Amino acid sequence: MRNKTKNLKIREFSFPLSMYYFARFFFNHHKFNMKLNRWESKKLHKRTTNISIDRPIYITGLTRAGTTIILEMLSKHSDTANHRYLHMVNPYIPNFIQQIANKTRIFVKKSERLHKDRIVVNRSSPEAVEEIFWQRFFSGIIDEKVSNIYTYSTVNEEFEEFYAEHLKKLLCNQNSSRYLVKNNYNVSRMEYILKLFPTAKFLIVVRNPIDHIASIIKQDQIFHEMERKHKQLLHWTKIIGHREFGSAKLCINVNNTEEIEQIRELWKKEETCVKGWAIYWSSIYEAVLEFLQKNKELEKAVLMVRYEDLCENSNETLDNIINHLELSHEKFTEIKTEYSKKLTKPTYYKPKFSEKEIQTIIELTKKTAEKFNYKF
Repeated sequence: MRNKTKNLKIREFSFPLSMYYFARFFFNHHKFNMKLNRWESKKLHKRTTNISIDRPIYITGLTRAGTTIILEMLSKHSDTANHRYLHMVNPYIPNFIQQIANKTRIFVKKSERLHKDRIVVNRSSPEAVEEIFWQRFFSGIIDEKVSNIYTYSTVNEEFEEFYAEHLKKLLCNQNSSRYLVKNNYNVSRMEYILKLFPTAKFLIVVRNPIDHIASIIKQDQIFHEMERKHKQLLHWTKIIGHREFGSAKLCINVNNTEEIEQIRELWKKEETCVKGWAIYWSSIYEAVLEFLQKNKELEKAVLMVRYEDLCENSNETLDNIINHLELSHEKFTEIKTEYSKKLTKPTYYKPKFSEKEIQTIIELTKKTAEKFNYKF
């Protein structure tokens, strides 16, 4: 008999099509999700009541800077708890979803993720999931005409109560003491997060703008191509809050609405696309520097990580990361040894910019890039 199990296959990566339909159902029924959340919270109350959210770890920066590989490494530290691919179906009930996953063999085999960037994943791999909550609880968060900067003055009591309880459930479920998350959009929310969790630790990842922009453009093209072949992908990226590439991509508004309008116009034409990304790169990292300059407490909580240092000087960079995060070096020894051997700059693609495009990037990013010790 013919096997009728259907997978949504995109390049070499595939997952059960049922996963998409379940996620779509929950995406459209927020009130039902909150009922499920309250039910699970009640069931776990005795186990979570004494859990404190201690020094949660936030990895952020513009997409394609190297945030995912850092998440992957730190997720293997026994003290950290993080969202996983399996939670994308319904992240509101992490404990129950994990129990279901433990009883099935769905999506166990590892395969290269959609981005085609050498990172292999399965249902237990760490993933950026919490953006689903941010986009659900904050109206206007996906409106590029509204500032996405959240500060000490930001208040959302419903979200704050839910978020704190959710992190406790995740810590409880994974028997860990430190929450770990990678979310590129959190780059404009750090002050608000520090307000919620005064002991929070941040890693901001930055990359040489020429290579960085090349990687972003490559991914954007890959996603546009996949969208044409697989219609569900566009909706899937909206459901899980991954709006960095393809037709669903969103700019992070750092109080620069007019600049974003300019960037959007530049993206429409192939000959000016690079210029648009260069302006965007500079706007994000210039905003980061401004955040740190204005808020000394935030500056103390942040460690800037250059992608090139991670690849070329892995041991020292990883030691600096573990020191800043106040994690156990002993528990990270084997992980550090494993990754220090394989952390290298990408060899599967090279920037294919013309001399004119390279000069455009340098001209538009040089002032900001030099503050991160990049020389042209």
